[in-house]
Amino acid sequence: MKAFSAFKNLKIFPKLIVLFLIAIIPSFMVSFQLFRFGAESVRNEIWGSMETRVRFTVSSLDAEMERLIRLHTQYALDNDITKLSSMSAILPYYDVMQMQKRVQNKLWILETSSLYVRQAELFIPEIGKTLLSGKDIAPMTDSEIKQLQKLKKGVQSPFVYWHDKMLLSTIFPDPNYFTASPPMYILQSEIDRSSLQVYLRRMLGDTGGGSLLFNDNRDWMLEAGASPEGLRGRILEYASGQPADRPTGSGVLKLGDLTYYIVYERSELLNMTLALYMPEDNVMGPLQRYRALFRNLFGAALIAVVGFSYWIFRSIHSPIRRMVQAFRKVEKGDLSLTITHRNHDEFQYMYGQFNLMVSKLRQSVQDVYQSQIMAQQSELKQLQSQINPHFLYNTYYMVHRMARMHDLDNLERATQYLGDYFVYITRNSSSEATLGQEWNHTLAYLEIQQMRFRNRIEASIVCRTARLEEIRIPRLIFQPIVENAYQHGLQTVTENGAIALSLIEGEEGKSVVFSVENNGDPVSDEEIGAIRHKLEMASLGSPDNTGLINVHKRIRLKYGEPWGVRVSAGARGGLNVALHLPAE
Repeated sequence: MKAFSAFKNLKIFPKLIVLFLIAIIPSFMVSFQLFRFGAESVRNEIWGSMETRVRFTVSSLDAEMERLIRLHTQYALDNDITKLSSMSAILPYYDVMQMQKRVQNKLWILETSSLYVRQAELFIPEIGKTLLSGKDIAPMTDSEIKQLQKLKKGVQSPFVYWHDKMLLSTIFPDPNYFTASPPMYILQSEIDRSSLQVYLRRMLGDTGGGSLLFNDNRDWMLEAGASPEGLRGRILEYASGQPADRPTGSGVLKLGDLTYYIVYERSELLNMTLALYMPEDNVMGPLQRYRALFRNLFGAALIAVVGFSYWIFRSIHSPIRRMVQAFRKVEKGDLSLTITHRNHDEFQYMYGQFNLMVSKLRQSVQDVYQSQIMAQQSELKQLQSQINPHFLYNTYYMVHRMARMHDLDNLERATQYLGDYFVYITRNSSSEATLGQEWNHTLAYLEIQQMRFRNRIEASIVCRTARLEEIRIPRLIFQPIVENAYQHGLQTVTENGAIALSLIEGEEGKSVVFSVENNGDPVSDEEIGAIRHKLEMASLGSPDNTGLINVHKRIRLKYGEPWGVRVSAGARGGLNVALHLPAE
């Protein structure tokens, strides 16, 4: 009661602090307990994961080494090896060499069948050689043989550790049973340290820990991952202190201020032990998610502030946000929207004025758009009417010469092409034509020009737009580009001239590209830059309406960017002009 009375006599600010502490302390206590439970759960999961990794790695190595042992056993019964080690002195030289070749192939199979075999070799005293998979080398010395036999005596495992090497060694006859007999052959497979190290690194993943693989005598070991100074010795000391009848286990090691979790397992087959260690800091990393619980509890203490903020949000911020969203829609071109406000306050007036502004803006845009469309259509008609087939004068003279020379075949073709040409250019009922019609008209024009320059210029044609022949495009846009090539690119060519026309689909079938390339006078970068500048100025309203500029301006008026004429240096030495059109 005294405490309650003292609380009542406090001022407002201390009261708020006391109430805040009373509300938040239980939350912290609950969160602390949850954190402890979470930490213990994560530790147990990490222990289980480490034990599973070590067990899987040891069993995988045992399985692979057992397979290699079986191969060694099979080779011990191999007919070629048996004959080479006992009968090579009485066999023909050719047979001996063939058997050696077959044995070397088997050694190659032994090496390539396992990632962990660095080199397989077979020493046969009878032939005085040590055979490798691709060659033979000097035989083993007597001291080396005796040392290897000594290592094999009393050892049940087929693996020996010699000169910092891990060897799978098969000596026939076995020195454990025939101590006085010299070996007939010694088959050895050296285990690749680097491959084992890569496998151990894969076992570690991105945990930040490390692993140590070592034999029982501690004279051969392999390490993967980060290892602070002194940790290796502590691991070896820890493993040595474990009971012999306990092939697997786990524990905690202290090294300075750091704590490490360690899990180990021994392989009876390899006479080796694999230890996996991990810093405690890495283990506790996943506990970061539990810190979110503390932030949530802090949020619970701010409910009052959130409630007040929500009222402010509903009263002021929400209407303003809605108006800002409306302005963004208008900015993107949506002039059909209207906004309303339920309450009769200042925002209702603002919303009404906004709707009035949008309505007037919509009417203004419609008026400007209609006037712009009319102006564009008028300019399009004017530009189209400016197209003039300049080549007709010379064509009439060509027809005249054919008539005088009684060249009736060519005269008939020329008049047919001229008829088709005049029919197309005098058809003024529509400003558009299909892609197929425009292409056929261009081919008629090209045939007329080829009849004029058949001894000077050769033409090639590529067309791959069969499925797009019915799309609508502006009329008379291909011919001026071809005409430009004859008038400017090939004007000075007297022989071996070439012009190439192509009509193909663009990327993903979304465009059509008509290109004309000639082998006329080379075009410099400065000239190409000047043409590109003229094309750009035409897009901005330049009065120049000749040739390529005319076509480019018409396409830009109809389709806008990025469609139109593009120029570049051609592979044939002249100018390449490409007209890009939409395929839809």
